[in-house]
Amino acid sequence: MHFVINVFVAGVCFISLILFKEIFNKIMKVLLSVVGCGTLSYALSILIKKCGEWFGCWSGDAKYIFSNFLWILPIVLVVYIIICFIITKRNKA
Repeated sequence: MHFVINVFVAGVCFISLILFKEIFNKIMKVLLSVVGCGTLSYALSILIKKCGEWFGCWSGDAKYIFSNFLWILPIVLVVYIIICFIITKRNKA
């Protein structure tokens, strides 16, 4: 259930950034971006933990969620920054 909630929160953050990009100031955009990337990274780390439990790779200790979160967050941030850069480049053209 935590996975679903985190994916929903991340989706709401990203969709609100897209829909209200002219209304929000830069601080609000950064705040929504950080919350969205953080919750998406946490959701992906929960998904990796659950897949490990389902396929029998490990016992499913909760300590793996935090370690997975630490290497997933930079990846999600880089992908998000690349997507934002592509979108702003298309809007200018």
